[in-house]
Amino acid sequence: MTTMMQRLFPSLPAWARSDHPLLRYQLGKREPPSRRVRFFRAFGVILLGLVLLFFGILRATNVFTTSAGAYPVEVINNVLYFPLLTLQLLLSALCILLTANTVAHEERVQHWDSLRATPHGAELTLRTRWASVFYRLRGLIAVIMIGRLILLACMLYDLTAFQGRYIDLLINGVTPEVSVIVAVLLLALQMTATVLLPITGVGFDAALGLSLSTLIRQRTYSALAQILLISGWILFTLVLLTGAEQYIAGQLQTTDIGAWWLTFGASALGDQGLGMIYLGRAGEVWATIPFGIFIGAALLVFAILQAALADGLLSWAARRAQRKG
Repeated sequence: MTTMMQRLFPSLPAWARSDHPLLRYQLGKREPPSRRVRFFRAFGVILLGLVLLFFGILRATNVFTTSAGAYPVEVINNVLYFPLLTLQLLLSALCILLTANTVAHEERVQHWDSLRATPHGAELTLRTRWASVFYRLRGLIAVIMIGRLILLACMLYDLTAFQGRYIDLLINGVTPEVSVIVAVLLLALQMTATVLLPITGVGFDAALGLSLSTLIRQRTYSALAQILLISGWILFTLVLLTGAEQYIAGQLQTTDIGAWWLTFGASALGDQGLGMIYLGRAGEVWATIPFGIFIGAALLVFAILQAALADGLLSWAARRAQRKG
């Protein structure tokens, strides 16, 4: 997996490569797990997946009272939405948990003073810790990305409906009016955003955790801050998604501008564009909200800004860690 990552991203900086000494230190040396451990680990992963799929079916069918969808693509989207959203929230929490105690841990093992005395030692420590999150959580990231790719494949299949005129039907009555070519371009930008958002989200959450580690070093206060941050973020996500869902269902009234920002916020900060992968829901957003067809392009801009903000947070945390004793 490590070799594959280096082939996919040949321009990675030296500190983000698995052969860097500090990154190897962050990853630690682990003995290969026994066959028994591998068996129970695989069993646990399969069991978790089945449980999430079961709850996904419960949600999609309203506890077996309705159909999960009118046709296969809708069923797949409705069933996979809850499991993928849950895994995304778990991934976000793990990114924070893996980084929020970085400085406190190095101080506890009495490495911090030596690292700070080394030129760029503290900065490299935080940067390699940030990079280690992608290596440690690569399995979970891969599952989320595979799930999204399945949904994107369903989206492409959906586009072939009505003799390939489905996109024409979706943009009928959209404000403002756009041509089919523009709609396809905007859809391509939206698809790109849905691939990038989980990755930039990991980078931002890990950088946020590292920033927290430089601000709060006492274990008790740090643990409390992590609990509050993670629980607050989950609650905020659920509020955004619930609000957007209620608006689409006609149960929440707001202005056109408020509806646009609510839907965009739910997609960008809530499910990271997961709901917009389904063309049926995307078409509802386009038809219901003026300029809603541009939300996909806005998500791509958000992903780029999130990546830049993650880099800024990481640089700020590194400078602060190098400066503070």
